[in-house]
Amino acid sequence: MKRGLLFLVVICFWGQILLSQGVPVGQWRSHLPLNETHSIAILGDEVIAASSYGLLRYDLVNDVLSDFTKVNGLGGIGITAIEASPNSKELLIGYEDGLLELWSENNIIQIPDIFASGRYPGKSRINSISFNGENNAFVATGFGVVELDLIYGVVKGTYILSQDGSTIETFDIEIDSDSLFVSSERGFWSASLMDPLYLFSNWKQDQRWIDTAINEISVSENSCLVSTKQNESVWFKNNGAWSKINLNNSSGNKIKSIRKQENGYVISRDFDVVITNELCVQKQTYSSAMGNNDNFKPLDATIHDNGTIWIANSSKGLTFINNFDYAQHRTITSPPYSSVFDLDYSDHGIDVFSGAIDPTWTASYCNQGVFTFRDENWSVLNSLELNQAKDILSKVINPNDTSHWFVSSWGKGVLEFKNGMLDSIWNSNNSTLMDALGSTPSDVRVGGMLWGNDNALWVTNALSNKPLHRYDPQTKSWKSFGLGSFNGLSIKQIIQSNDDIFWIQSRTDGLLAVVIDEDNSSYRRLTTGINNGNLPSSSVNSFVFERDNELWIGTLDGLVVCFNPYDAISGGNIDAQALLVEENGIVQKVLSGENILSIAVDGANRKWIGTADGGLFLLSPDGLKTIAHFTKSNSPIFSNRVNSLAIDDESGELFIGTSRGLLSYRSNAIEPFLNLNKIQVFPNPYEPKHFGPISLKGLTEDSYVKVTNSSGRLVFEGPATGGQFSWTTNGLNGTPVPSGIYLFWITNPLGTETKVVQGVIIRGE
Repeated sequence: MKRGLLFLVVICFWGQILLSQGVPVGQWRSHLPLNETHSIAILGDEVIAASSYGLLRYDLVNDVLSDFTKVNGLGGIGITAIEASPNSKELLIGYEDGLLELWSENNIIQIPDIFASGRYPGKSRINSISFNGENNAFVATGFGVVELDLIYGVVKGTYILSQDGSTIETFDIEIDSDSLFVSSERGFWSASLMDPLYLFSNWKQDQRWIDTAINEISVSENSCLVSTKQNESVWFKNNGAWSKINLNNSSGNKIKSIRKQENGYVISRDFDVVITNELCVQKQTYSSAMGNNDNFKPLDATIHDNGTIWIANSSKGLTFINNFDYAQHRTITSPPYSSVFDLDYSDHGIDVFSGAIDPTWTASYCNQGVFTFRDENWSVLNSLELNQAKDILSKVINPNDTSHWFVSSWGKGVLEFKNGMLDSIWNSNNSTLMDALGSTPSDVRVGGMLWGNDNALWVTNALSNKPLHRYDPQTKSWKSFGLGSFNGLSIKQIIQSNDDIFWIQSRTDGLLAVVIDEDNSSYRRLTTGINNGNLPSSSVNSFVFERDNELWIGTLDGLVVCFNPYDAISGGNIDAQALLVEENGIVQKVLSGENILSIAVDGANRKWIGTADGGLFLLSPDGLKTIAHFTKSNSPIFSNRVNSLAIDDESGELFIGTSRGLLSYRSNAIEPFLNLNKIQVFPNPYEPKHFGPISLKGLTEDSYVKVTNSSGRLVFEGPATGGQFSWTTNGLNGTPVPSGIYLFWITNPLGTETKVVQGVIIRGE
C-alpha cells in the first residue's frame, strides 16, 4: 500500500515539473518548407498534399494536420507525384530519382527498380501516376512509361514511345476504360490495355499534336482535355474534333494541372482554379480576389465528395474552399525555404542564412533573407526588411542590448537594426568599408562578423586593401586595418580566441592570425608546408576552437588540429597536425582527403564534422574514434553534402544544413553545468509511448551516475556526456528493466557534490 502511494506521488510530482523538451534524445526532426505543396490526393477521411520535401496529411474528422518526411519514414527528398489508389487506402509516391513508394497507414513499401537500375541516368523522374485497379499502376517518367505490379512491388514493363528505342519524356498519364493515354514531349499517345504495350506498333499518336509537347491531360469517355507545354492553351476534344478553350485571364496564367471530376473538370493555373462543366464551359473561378486568399499559387486541385475544393497551394500549404467567398488554409510550422548556406546558434535561436556564394566566392544574389527558429516557431527577416540586400551571410547580436543587431551582406555591406527596424546601412559611402577590387561601385562584400572582447563589432571586408574593420556602436565610428599579404584577398569567416587573437579565413590562402594593438596589426599566416602551418590544403572551409582551446581546421583535403594556436603571434611553432589512427595494422589520417565543410563542438567536446560528399561524422573529443557516421543511405539526413552545423547548447540539438534542406538531431550531450542544483529527468514518467533513452540534464562535467531500483539494487551506471546522462532503460544484462521507481545517484568528479533524483518507468502490458 505504501509503495503504491509513493508511486502515485512521484508521478504527480514529476508531472508538475516536467518541462517541454522538444524532440527526444536520439531522435531526428525535419525543418523543411512543407507548405510549398504541388500535388493533392484524397484518402478517405484524409487529404494529402505533397511538396518536394514531404507530405502534409490533414485529418478531416479531427481537424489535425501532420507531416511526413524522410525523418519519419519516407524514402527521400524530391517528391514529384502522388496518386491515391481506387479504394482510397493507399498512396503511390514518385520521386525525382525514380524511387516509388506505396504508402498506407501502417506501412511503406519501396519499389526501387527504376531508381536502382541506372539504365536511364538523369531521366528517372516520376512525372505522373495512374492506377489500373488496386494491384497495377502506370507511371510517366523522363524516359517513357513504366507499368508496376503493386502486389510484388516490381516493375512489370517498360515502354518507350519511339520506333528506334530512343527515350521520350512522358509528362502525364491517365487510364479510361480499357485504354491508356500519355502526354509527352512529342505529342499525345494512346494504347489499348488489351494489346502488348511493349510493341511500339500498338501505340497511336494523335496527329494533331505530333510535333507539340503536351503537358497535362484529362480523359473521359469520348472527350479529352489537354494543355500544351507552353501551358497557356487548353484544347478540348469532343466527338473526334479538337477546339481551343478560351478561359478567362489566360495570358501569363499557365496551366499547372487538369483533373476530371464528376460533371466537369478542375483546372489549376498560376493564379486561379477554374471549374468547368463536361463541355469545358467555365462555371466558377477561385483566385486571390476572394477573401483570405492573398498570394494564391495553386498547383493542383480536386473536389471532395462533399463538394469542398482542396488545393495544393504552394504559398500556403493546403487550401480548401467550401463557399464562393472565403478560402481557408492549413499550414505547418516550417521555414520558408530549403536553402541553407550557413547556421548560427545564439540564446535567441537558430539563424539560417540562405544567402549563398559559390565555390569561387562569387555572389549568388539570393534574396531569401534570414529565418530564425526559436521557441518552436519560425520567423523571417525578408528582403523588404533588409532593403533588398542579398546574400546575407552572418548575424551578430549586441550582447549588451539584444534589440540591437547586425547582418552582413556579400555586396551591400553591414545592416544595423534596432528594435527590429533597419537603422543604418554601412557601406563604402559612410564607413571605412571598401568596394571589392575589380568589381562595380558599391559592391561591399562582408562575410564574417563577431562581437569582440572589446565590446565592438568586427567585420571582414573581402577584396579590399583594408580587410578588417571595427565599428564602435557607442560613437558610430569605424576603423580599418591592413593585413599585409591578406590585403586584397577574398576573406570571410572570423573568430576570436580567448587571448584576443583574430583568426580569419581566406578562400585559397589559408588562415591569418591577427592581433590588433591600438591602430596597428600584427599577423601570421597559416598555409601549406612545414613551418608555414602545415595545412593539407590552403583552402580552409571551417575552423573552430574547442573546449581545450585547440584549433580544429577543416580544409578541402582533410582535417587537422593546431594544438598550440596561442604561439601564433609570438613566433612559436603552430604547424597543424593530422590525427592518426591505426586500422588493421595500417596508420591512417582521420578524414584524410575529405572535403570538410563544417565543424561543430558539442557540450562533451566531441566534434561533429560535415563533409562535401561523405555525410556527417561524430568524432570523440580527441578525434581518434568515430562514434557515428551518418549518410543519406543509413540515416534521415537528406544529402551527403553537409554545408553547415550549429548546436543548441541548452538542449544538445544539432542543426544540420544540407544541400537539400535543414534537419536536426538531438544528441546526448549538452554544455556542463557548474553545480548539480538544477537536475531535470526527462521524459518522466517514461511511458510505453516513449522511444529512446531517459535522460538527466543539469550535470557537471565528468559527473558519474549510478541507477538503482527502489530496493537499492544497481541496474545501470555510467558517465555523463557533457552536462547530460542518458540511459536506454536496459539493465546491466541488456534487457529492459520493469516498471517502477528508479533512483539516479549523481557524483561530481571530485566527490564533493552528490545528488539523488527519481524517475518513473511505466511499461506496457
